[in-house]
Amino acid sequence: MPSTVAVLYENRKILPQRFTLITMVRFRHPNPKVAARMANLIASEYIAYNSRLRVEESMKAVDDLKDRADQQRKRVDEIANALQAFRQKGNLISLVQSKDIVTEKLKALNAMATQASSRLKDAQIKWNLVQDWTKSNRDLTELSFIASQPKVNSLLLQITNQQLTLAQLRERYKDKHPKLIEAVNTLAQAELEMQSALATASSSIKAEYEDATRTDAEARQALADQEVKSFDLDKAAVEYENLDRDFRVNNQLLEAMISRIRETSVSSSIETDSARIIDRAFEPSSPVSPRTFANLMMGLVGGVVLGVGVAYLVALVDDRVKTLFDVERLVGLPLLAIIPRVERLEQPDKAQVVSNGADRMTVEAFLSLYSTLRVNDDSRNAKFILVTSTLPGEGKSFVASNLALTFAVQGQRTVIVDCDLRKPNIQRSFRLRASKGLVNHCVQGVPLEDVIVKQVQPNLDVITVGDRAKNPVQLINSPEFEAMLAALGQRYDRVVLDTPPLGAVSDVLNILPLMDGALYAIQFNRVKRGAARRCVRRLLAANVPVFGAVLNDMDSGLTGDYYGERDTKMLKEYYETKGDNLATVSN
Repeated sequence: MPSTVAVLYENRKILPQRFTLITMVRFRHPNPKVAARMANLIASEYIAYNSRLRVEESMKAVDDLKDRADQQRKRVDEIANALQAFRQKGNLISLVQSKDIVTEKLKALNAMATQASSRLKDAQIKWNLVQDWTKSNRDLTELSFIASQPKVNSLLLQITNQQLTLAQLRERYKDKHPKLIEAVNTLAQAELEMQSALATASSSIKAEYEDATRTDAEARQALADQEVKSFDLDKAAVEYENLDRDFRVNNQLLEAMISRIRETSVSSSIETDSARIIDRAFEPSSPVSPRTFANLMMGLVGGVVLGVGVAYLVALVDDRVKTLFDVERLVGLPLLAIIPRVERLEQPDKAQVVSNGADRMTVEAFLSLYSTLRVNDDSRNAKFILVTSTLPGEGKSFVASNLALTFAVQGQRTVIVDCDLRKPNIQRSFRLRASKGLVNHCVQGVPLEDVIVKQVQPNLDVITVGDRAKNPVQLINSPEFEAMLAALGQRYDRVVLDTPPLGAVSDVLNILPLMDGALYAIQFNRVKRGAARRCVRRLLAANVPVFGAVLNDMDSGLTGDYYGERDTKMLKEYYETKGDNLATVSN
């Protein structure tokens, strides 16, 4: 049989009201009179117990505060004595003045050290160049700081004139003619003087480097010594400030303890209740539980509200592009094609899926994209087509390579140019060996014929990036890049450019004015709508036609959302039928 305390504990319930100082006492019992009396009794007993406990705790707190105040007073006295001793030991006024002098001198020495370091770097660069060119037997006169010296410059002019005179004499006289022999001797003498002048110039560069090294070391040493003095002064000031701060903090703490002792002593002598009964319990007229109908209605309404709330939250949080509405209404581009996800293929095989036919649905999707481009006047006549995306890894290189292959399959002379100078993919996509490419042509002047990889597939040529570009934006804006595009336009029917993602870098905006139009690749369920919308606005601001968007990497199981589930199964069965050939679109 349960005890009385257990019965009371099981049936009573304390309910604090949120954001208030009110607490509700609830007691359940089959007899309504007993329930009301027990609730009032618990409330009254709580108030009485709380009053007794508060008085006892107040008296104990006073005793504890007195002990802590005595300890704190001793601590304050010790810090005050230490602070007075520090004041007598050190002259704080002279310390402040010395700190100002040391600081000004430290600034001056720092400036001298900076100048000495800069001079040493210049001298070291010159001396290293002289050593390197001397070891490699290169002509030191090609160095500007050597050639600019008066003696070397004069001898260079003299040797040049003498060589010209000698060349003229050789046309008139033979080798043993006196004038020719005299000219040869004069040239030899000038060259000997040049060797001597170059040796003298090298020695002067070395002496300049040694002097700069010595000056830099002296400046650094002087700066280090001054920093030690400044550190010592700072250390003394910090010690004084620490003592003064400890004294103020501990003194304030002591005053707070004394004030708290007075308040606690006064409050403990006044007997006041910390709580009161606002509304006494009365005998209920009807049972409080169970309330079957109300519980059912609350469960129904709560389930509906929770379901709607969760659905709205999911739609609000997940704002990635994954529907036709997202592309055409929110991003603002017409959807030209939906490319299904290619499973179980390596990246180069995916990049050439149009030519190898590994995925029939993907091949048909690119043929559909080709047909859609032919419907529009701008895209049908476009020769230069740019492919970009919002983020890296959305499949823009996959779209660009297969679009170029689609043009080539239709008999059009096509070239694909890898303009992603930061993370190129085209060379790996077509399994090409490392060769010269776009950077070599525009920067090093390699002929265009040498950078074109011809007939990678029938009617398809490729231009890779080649060497690494130090400044991609400068290369794209160079006249060589524009001239290369003009030359490609004369050779090919279609020029497809794989460019960097617009959300990462702005290289695309520099290429776009040279294009006839652009395609925007969007990976299904990855890029956020806001990011895609901002990038598309930047594309449209260039006043170059943006043909539309290509939704890439669509799960084949989700294409029913666009075409209908039954149609998707029929198309899949049609593509997987053995022995049939894919239809092509004629030019």
